[in-house]
Amino acid sequence: MFGLFKRTKIELWETELLRNTLMALPKEYSALIDQINDGLFRGVLVNVSDIPGFVAFTFNSGVLKKYENENENDYKLTNIKVFDDKTLSFVPYEIYVSAGMISGYSLGEGEKHKIVTNKIDIADFKKEILGESDFERIINILTEQEKARMNPSEVYVVFIGGKEFFHIKDLEDGDFIGIDIEKRVYKITHDPMEVIPLDENIVDILSRDVNI
Repeated sequence: MFGLFKRTKIELWETELLRNTLMALPKEYSALIDQINDGLFRGVLVNVSDIPGFVAFTFNSGVLKKYENENENDYKLTNIKVFDDKTLSFVPYEIYVSAGMISGYSLGEGEKHKIVTNKIDIADFKKEILGESDFERIINILTEQEKARMNPSEVYVVFIGGKEFFHIKDLEDGDFIGIDIEKRVYKITHDPMEVIPLDENIVDILSRDVNI
C-alpha cells in the first residue's frame, strides 16, 4: 500500500464557484448544475494529476448512474478566469467533464487561493474536446481482449504517493481499479485511502458488474 491523499472533503466554495460559473455560461451547460444539486459529488482527490492545480471529484454511486453517459466526448471548459482575493488578481479556471459528468477542475498555480465565487470572467471561454492520450499511452501493453473490454474514455492518469496509475474502472464510493505501466492491477480505495495490489487479470475485473 502506498501513501495517502491529502484533502478529501469537498468545500462549499468549490460547489458555489462551479454553480455560479455554469449559470454564467450559455444555456447548453446549465444542465450540469443538476449534478451539483442532486449530490453527485461525494468528495475530492488532490494531487492525483499532472495538471497544475487539478482537483478531481469522487461520486456518490447512486447518483452517478443517473448522469453517466459513456457515449459523450470528454471535454473541458477553459479560458475562464475567477478572482483570487489573496493575490487580488484573476486566475485561470477550467472545468472538466467526463462521460457526461463534471469530473474535476483546475485552478491557477499553487495550492492556496481565496476565491470570490461570484467574480467570474467568461468573456473568452471555450469548449475543448479532450483526446484519449492516456489510453494511447497504454494501448501497446494491452492484449486485444483487454482493449476490447476497456473503455478509452474511462482511462486517465492518477498520481498516488509519487507513483503513476491508470484508472480503468470505477467502483462504488469513489473507489476504482487502476493499473501501472507494468500492467499490475490495483484496487484504489477512497476511505481509507489505500492502494491494494490485486492478484487478478484485467479482463476478469472489467467483465464484472459488481464491486471487488
